[in-house]
Amino acid sequence: MAHSGILAKLLKKFLLKGDSEGFVLPGAISDESRILAIDTGDLSEFLFYLPMIQAIRNRYPRAQIDILTPEHHESLVAPSGLARNCLLYNSKQLRPWSPGFMGLVKDIRARSYDISIVMSFDPSPVLESVALLSGAGLRMGPSHKGSSPAINFEIKARPDDTRYRGTRLQAAAPFLDLPSLSGPCRLPLPEEKLKKMGQKIHFIKPRQSEVLIGVDPALGKSGVGFSAQNLHFVVNQISSQLSCRTVPVTFSDDTERLARFEAGLNVPPLALPRESLFDVIQLVAHCDLFLSGNTDLFHFAAALEVPTIGLFMAEDSAVWEPTDSSHVCILRISEGQRVEIDTLMAAIADVRSS
Repeated sequence: MAHSGILAKLLKKFLLKGDSEGFVLPGAISDESRILAIDTGDLSEFLFYLPMIQAIRNRYPRAQIDILTPEHHESLVAPSGLARNCLLYNSKQLRPWSPGFMGLVKDIRARSYDISIVMSFDPSPVLESVALLSGAGLRMGPSHKGSSPAINFEIKARPDDTRYRGTRLQAAAPFLDLPSLSGPCRLPLPEEKLKKMGQKIHFIKPRQSEVLIGVDPALGKSGVGFSAQNLHFVVNQISSQLSCRTVPVTFSDDTERLARFEAGLNVPPLALPRESLFDVIQLVAHCDLFLSGNTDLFHFAAALEVPTIGLFMAEDSAVWEPTDSSHVCILRISEGQRVEIDTLMAAIADVRSS
């Protein structure tokens, strides 16, 4: 109990200090700003905040932007060059009274941030506390009951708001003295690395005329998705209509589901490097077509302007549909229903011609 009392006093001291810092909007960000962007672990949410991070970098090139990210995201975030420092955390450090949590907070506070951004639209109480404990005066994040004082610049959505989540931050731009955030949510990819991946693909798939189709068999963000049997049917039907090769790619750690999908393909998939999240992104960037349910990788493919077919289920809300993207087509499928091949091929022709 004595140790808990000491930690409580320390935590209260940090909270009071963080909550006492002021800010002015617009005008809170400058070339002297030290900004902490916090990746909560949801890759789609991270993606949707990228236009804001990039707009800040462009508008204030001398501002320091650091990204606090889960350890397993390092391979994706670090090569992008978005952050001056890529800070890592693990799940054990998200236990508020643990030594790991206090060590994480101590390290962050020592960096003297004046702005913290929780890159999420859904509540993330522990990481919102990290934003407050950082001592930053301006703390941006999702609006929800109990978000204050951890979050004092709240991103809100109307209860009936069906806009694509990827465009939700656009209304915040004037408050931060930023230009429009209507550009694509795109992770920067180094040209040299992209070129090398293109060379590997050409070596494995020497016939340029073959369409390279990326397929993510993972369950969608609503916890549902196409059955392996239905997905096999779709891919095998496409293979009967197009000269193509398939490369299964996913951000999911469900390796068993991925293996089951690969085993059921009529034509063996291409054996291309997928050791890291960054490898996966590079592969998707080179695809001629991407096929997926409502997965994180679906949203990355759409942002990369890869022709994309989304096989969405009834449980997938309209907020996940990038409706303004001509290179994306959403096909709504009921559970157990098979995709009409004519409808599918027409959608593929449409997104590939956009």
